[in-house]
Amino acid sequence: MSDLGAAIKNLQSAERVLIKQAAKKESVKKAQQIKKAMSMLDRMGLKPEDLGKAKRSPKKVRTTSGAKRKVAAKYRITVKGVTTDWSGRGRMPVVFREAISKSGSIEKYLIK
Repeated sequence: MSDLGAAIKNLQSAERVLIKQAAKKESVKKAQQIKKAMSMLDRMGLKPEDLGKAKRSPKKVRTTSGAKRKVAAKYRITVKGVTTDWSGRGRMPVVFREAISKSGSIEKYLIK
């Protein structure tokens, strides 16, 4: 049992060492990236303060996508006092399907 406790302590200390090493590597990497960015700014003749002053270009607004426009109704039917309109696009409403199965033509429901 004491060997197991010693092994656990060794593993925990090894974990702490690895965590410290990883943190040190990360800070070195970050410092290198900052140095590279600063040299790029120098080559362009800019200062770090200039970055905050830059205006961002406004995002382009898409007018074709997003909210779709409503299409005018092409067909209208009244069944039991309830009027139903349909543009002729998409799935046909049930009331239209039932009416067409009885009468055989959708043309008589066409809005003039």
